[in-house]
Amino acid sequence: MAAVLGVALVLVLNVSADQLSTELAPAPKTERVLILDKFVVEARSLTQDDRLIDSQALRLHKIVDLSEVLSGELVEASMVRKSGYGNEVNLRGFSQANLPVMVNGGFLEGACGSRKDPALSHLNLLMVDRLVVREGPYDVTQPGNLGGSIDVVTKQPEAGFAGEVLARMGSYDFRSVGATATGGNGQVQALAGYNFSKSGQYADGNGDRLWTVREDQSVPYNDLGQGMDTFRKHDVWGSLRVTPNARNTIQLDYAYGEADDILTPRVEFDTKRESTRLGRLNWILQGLSAASGKLSFSVYRNEVGHYPTQEFRAVAVPKNVVAQSDITGGSIQNVASAQDTVWTYGLDMYRRTWRADVFNTATGALLNAYLVPSVEAVNLGGYVRWDRSVGPWQLSAGVRLDHFRSQADEALVQTWKTTSENRQTDRLAGGYVSARYRPGERSQLFAGLGRSYRMPTGVERYIQGSPTYFGNPTLDPTANTEADLGYRVGSKQWSFQIKGFYSDLKDYIYQEQTITGYQTYANINAHIYGADAKASVTLGSGFSIDGGVAWQRGRKNRYPDNNTDRNLGQMAPLKSRLALDFENPLALGRNHPVVFGMIEWVHANASRHVDTAAGEKALPGWDIANLRLGCRFAAWTAILGVDNLSDRAYAVANSYEWDVVGGSAASPIIVNEPGRFAYLSLGYQW
Repeated sequence: MAAVLGVALVLVLNVSADQLSTELAPAPKTERVLILDKFVVEARSLTQDDRLIDSQALRLHKIVDLSEVLSGELVEASMVRKSGYGNEVNLRGFSQANLPVMVNGGFLEGACGSRKDPALSHLNLLMVDRLVVREGPYDVTQPGNLGGSIDVVTKQPEAGFAGEVLARMGSYDFRSVGATATGGNGQVQALAGYNFSKSGQYADGNGDRLWTVREDQSVPYNDLGQGMDTFRKHDVWGSLRVTPNARNTIQLDYAYGEADDILTPRVEFDTKRESTRLGRLNWILQGLSAASGKLSFSVYRNEVGHYPTQEFRAVAVPKNVVAQSDITGGSIQNVASAQDTVWTYGLDMYRRTWRADVFNTATGALLNAYLVPSVEAVNLGGYVRWDRSVGPWQLSAGVRLDHFRSQADEALVQTWKTTSENRQTDRLAGGYVSARYRPGERSQLFAGLGRSYRMPTGVERYIQGSPTYFGNPTLDPTANTEADLGYRVGSKQWSFQIKGFYSDLKDYIYQEQTITGYQTYANINAHIYGADAKASVTLGSGFSIDGGVAWQRGRKNRYPDNNTDRNLGQMAPLKSRLALDFENPLALGRNHPVVFGMIEWVHANASRHVDTAAGEKALPGWDIANLRLGCRFAAWTAILGVDNLSDRAYAVANSYEWDVVGGSAASPIIVNEPGRFAYLSLGYQW
């Protein structure tokens, strides 16, 4: 299904001239492939060419969670550090609800109102085959893609018998061990996997452990919390695929994860336990007729249980929360080809329920039965996409219609102070047009214009946090009207690309301190603009250099109450990266080992254009160096790496969201990155 998803414009990454000269098929392909023990990051753009960037590019990461992978591999991406596990990713200024996450095309959301469990934190790296990253409003096949999306595609079962075992260890007592195996014949294939991971508390470049973040803040850690690990996590997953004939494929996927004692010092609660259940059934029929080259039916259910606690904190009355979220959805999609034209159209829907209550940990008494008051959100949508090749032109267009409804099924005990509304219905229409033009074999121009929406979340419309902090049921969906433009050129030895974008955001959802003293959410108008450039050069003898720089800026056009700061929150500063890569076999005999490695420099400017009125803090700029070395011999792969070689104390990004569980008056805390982090991994594949 990923091969027929809508065109996104701008995540184009280091392409050589032989790919540039390849004729484009009407059905879009993927742009970038990066493998980590069969783990792939795939970035889709307007140009749609395939390229295997480096079979070792992701093997070289320590990899604790997916947000770190994206931030490390994509210069356009940054990360909001919350702890050693469960961090947030930001893509060109779009983050949190503005950057939806899917698993095999089905939506995944955490259950925490203050986002202690971002969607990516619920996925184990060993179960992942690839990440499809899309930028801009150029995918009509899914709702809510305001500024892009991330689709996590899991590993697929295969015939025969194959598998891998991967063990990792690193600084601060980081441990991870797991295995996957797949096998079967031409009609039935199965896959199964398991992974255990844990980590102690890391220290930053100043030598300060994570718990010290709250040392001079409210709700500090007690003795138990000061000595606890950062997290412990078990994951198990499996797939069964049946192919009774050449036209029919039926596949069932299921995954279960459980994490314990997740340290989250950025807010006033840690997570005692967290459970994830991901299920999906997919049926694909191919070659039915000239009007149906590929017909897909899919249903899924993703459930998250999230149980924050204050038992690791020094508080007089510790509290705990029971939060549960589930999303049930499905889709029907058909792809039809005729000469140089491809039509893709379909229907999809999802229903999300979300509820959370607060309890007194010591007595079990119910303190807040309406924190998230049994919110139900339902979306029904339909779309059509058209792709056509005409000589040197590749044209694409799409239209999408959505009907969205949300309501709280419990009392809005605080919201009544400002409005009596509850149930809301939104009807939305969006779409895009895009074009690619090849003036020659080695160059390409690309441009597009699109409009997309994202719906308000259950927290933004219905949270009942306290007498002074609650949601706003009257919020309108955010609309993004975006234009993108880019150019790239290259040869077999080098490539260069530059691109830019401008997003006009109508009814952008933002936190607000009202003139009457309430904290809630409001619609404002804003815009985001930015640009990035990338280049690569092959030096010979196994060496190559690649680098990039990305910059974006956000501005408010209309302000929330009591906020006259023009800067839009959650904007990362300019970021750049330069790396020297090496890969070459050693002439040591018949079976040559392959050695590979990389040394990279990463830089970020100081964060000065921040929304101080919303609680953001100015951050100093930083520079770090990372070193990674590896050897592959027969079925074995060994990797040694060191991140932050100079042991620098630094923080990567800002975030302004309130701590909706601990109390809206709590200011967001900046969490530094780990200090020098050494790691070793050993993998075996068969």
